[in-house]
Amino acid sequence: MFDGNFRPQVEAKLKPVGQQIKRTGITADHLTIAGLVMAVGAAVVISFGWWHLGLLFVVLTGVPDLLDGAVAKASGTAGPRGAFFDSVSDRVTDALLFGAIAINYSQNQPNWVWLPVAVLARLDVDQRPAALEPELAGG
Repeated sequence: MFDGNFRPQVEAKLKPVGQQIKRTGITADHLTIAGLVMAVGAAVVISFGWWHLGLLFVVLTGVPDLLDGAVAKASGTAGPRGAFFDSVSDRVTDALLFGAIAINYSQNQPNWVWLPVAVLARLDVDQRPAALEPELAGG
């Protein structure tokens, strides 16, 4: 999520949070699945045109996505499988949200329905997420 200059600072601040969450028995996969469930809720709300509530759900969807890596590192389960699962769930979330916008526009703005569909089609669905590149390169 955060690359470049911000990544070390964000990871340092999230490390104690990840350790606290790990102590509760919640795993990184639990957080990733919770984010997906929240994305479904956001998509439903957005498809009905409840934009303010949809924005709140989208922000809430980002919280588990932000924390799953910290929990995986704290529990020693960080690895290629988890990175891949997280990356795929991010793409599913994108598809749900853009699909919800398309559904809403198809009902209210029929001429605009293809805009979110075109944006969704342009998303690069790379089956080898950036998080795996060091492992795949042998580093």
